[in-house]
Amino acid sequence: MKVSIESKVKFLATNPDLCLGCRSCELACGAGKAAKYTPEERNSKRPIVPSIIVTQAQGLNKKIPAYCRHCENSFCLQLCPAKAITREHGAVKINDDKCTGCGICEQGCPYGVITMTSYKVNERTKTLANKCDLCLDRQINDRTPLCYTACPTKAITLHS
Repeated sequence: MKVSIESKVKFLATNPDLCLGCRSCELACGAGKAAKYTPEERNSKRPIVPSIIVTQAQGLNKKIPAYCRHCENSFCLQLCPAKAITREHGAVKINDDKCTGCGICEQGCPYGVITMTSYKVNERTKTLANKCDLCLDRQINDRTPLCYTACPTKAITLHS
């Protein structure tokens, strides 16, 4: 029996009561991104920005991981003038080759989890949007997202 990729892809959920605020999820995400950078990106010192950020919950004395919710009607996807944001296997994903770095997606995200990064390439500044893609490349190959794998308390869980 063949299993579709869409049915394999899991989404993130968090339990703030279990989060220690240790930032292991951030570190794992950043390390995973750095491993994918091309030699040109490494040479240009492209910043490593994790797509999950541990933050203080408003009104609570707790830390929580913040990440893209892959909204059903994603404002970022609808607003992107370059059509660099698409839905792939259920996840909202940014195509770095198409991203113009305009920042409209960052402004349109209701959760504030899209960030912009800039770096120099051949004396020109390149700006790109950054957000969680659920480690689709890993999930397609039957592996779990890096943040989930790194969480020591399983404050991050996976669901369909």
